[in-house]
Amino acid sequence: MRVCVLGQMTVTDGDGVILPAGELPRRARQVLAVLAARHDRIQSKDALADAVWGTKLPGNHVAALEHYVSVIRRRLQPSGNAGSWFIVTRNSGYLFDTSRAALDLAELRAAIRSLDELPPDGQERLAAHAGILTLARQLPFPEDPYADWAEAARSEVQFAAVNSLLELAKAALANDPARSLRLALDAIEMSPYLESGYEAAMAAAVAMERPDEALRIFDRCRRVLDEELGVPPSPGLVRLQRAVLAERHAVTAAAEPAPEPDPRPAKRAPALRSVPAPVTQERFLGRTTQLSVLFGPDAPRMVHVVGPVGSGKSAFLAEVARHAPGRTGVGHGGASAGVLRLAWLRAALLDLGADPDVLAVVDAAADRPLRRDELELIGTVLAGPEPAYLAVDDAADLDQVSVAELAWLNRHCPTLRIVLTYCYPSQIVGRPLATLNTPVVLRLSALTADELKPLGDPGLAERSGGIPALVAVDSQPAEITHAVAMQIARQRTRWMPELAWEVLRSCAVLGPLSTADLAPITGRTVPELLSCIDSLVHANLLSEGPEGEVRHRSSVIRDAIAEQVSSASSAHLRKQLAAAS
Repeated sequence: MRVCVLGQMTVTDGDGVILPAGELPRRARQVLAVLAARHDRIQSKDALADAVWGTKLPGNHVAALEHYVSVIRRRLQPSGNAGSWFIVTRNSGYLFDTSRAALDLAELRAAIRSLDELPPDGQERLAAHAGILTLARQLPFPEDPYADWAEAARSEVQFAAVNSLLELAKAALANDPARSLRLALDAIEMSPYLESGYEAAMAAAVAMERPDEALRIFDRCRRVLDEELGVPPSPGLVRLQRAVLAERHAVTAAAEPAPEPDPRPAKRAPALRSVPAPVTQERFLGRTTQLSVLFGPDAPRMVHVVGPVGSGKSAFLAEVARHAPGRTGVGHGGASAGVLRLAWLRAALLDLGADPDVLAVVDAAADRPLRRDELELIGTVLAGPEPAYLAVDDAADLDQVSVAELAWLNRHCPTLRIVLTYCYPSQIVGRPLATLNTPVVLRLSALTADELKPLGDPGLAERSGGIPALVAVDSQPAEITHAVAMQIARQRTRWMPELAWEVLRSCAVLGPLSTADLAPITGRTVPELLSCIDSLVHANLLSEGPEGEVRHRSSVIRDAIAEQVSSASSAHLRKQLAAAS
């Protein structure tokens, strides 16, 4: 028997006959999917119920789970018994036994682990990446796109696929740049915000002697980052674009014939006033207090910058780089795992102009800690009379070894300033990054109406709620702004109880509401509601009125959520509010 969860869920028997997994009740499919996602560990019935139902547990969730497991066994293994069922009862919980049923997600994870045992170069490793790519072409659990239990597996598969695409693209660059370009473009399609995909595609286009295509790829990257995230491309990618432009101009100039000399006597040119060259840079708003902390006379050695999704942490680091040109390196911690463990450090050193021998040291230490002599060599890049800023965006997931290396650099490089960003202080509790203590934590809150005034749009503050990501896409079509708004709302409420989404839905449909209004609508107590409202206000999703009523801070988020509520549900909410009045 084989269970496939990469893409639409399918189950086949030993002869390849498709079994009726699609006919299972939805909750039964969710039970099967959660067990598949966590196949490497036993799931207690409580943990399994929490994943399937969240806070809306049925009256007897244990009996409900036992019923759905029984349904799965009867439908998929009608002639089976306790000795052959692939959903095994263990320690009052359940386990997906991959020795009794093959699971494509388990095969993918095994293939990823096998990379650690292979040499860094060679056909064997490339073959392993090709195998990973075959399995990881489709993301798992498409039926549950917003389920918390599915997100980790989905990110894991996406990362594996993109990593393999980029590794294969790199290997094909010298002998088959056309294939390298196709693979890099596939990586961009899977992860459009990962700049390494654009860098690989530009390199392939240059190898094919197609600089115009390389420049179009750069423009695509710049447009995506600006429209969707409100950030510019990294300095490293900008340097690559400038190198392509310089090469193209040199080739064009060499191909042009020299102009014929003009036999007429030269005329004296009129004197010109000295006019400074125009300065162009991305419009950056607010954050003056935070920047003054970083660049003030008593600037701390390490600063943590926190703010929820869409608060402009990446744009803030780009502004730090503009304040300290040539002395700022920015890396991304979220992409640093496994064979890319030091991707954050490599990207930062590239920004700082590190020599190839320094980058080679980082590349060689992807699967081991950096030695002291290697750290000392890296320290030479960070030395100098002026401070060097080493920034790690999305740093919460840095592993213990990387954190230890960062701490060593902090102790031994006197002019080094470290800036780390992540969403909330609670996000790093129990993680290695928490050991990098700092006296300064800067929070990026929503931009104020005064900070938005330079844009000359008095309605922008009300539409965006001061959320930088929404400010960046304000001029885009409604489909784009609403998609970004929903993503921000979903991500900022992930850690909150389900009640938070009920409050947001109610306020989107009914307008400003008091806790007295919300209590009968949601069926929750006032203390529960107040705790939830505190979280939503802190996340800059709600604002409070003078009478204590709460409303959406951003009208774009309000409208995007309201679009998701059916007419029947809206009418029901209005009836509930009228009955409670």
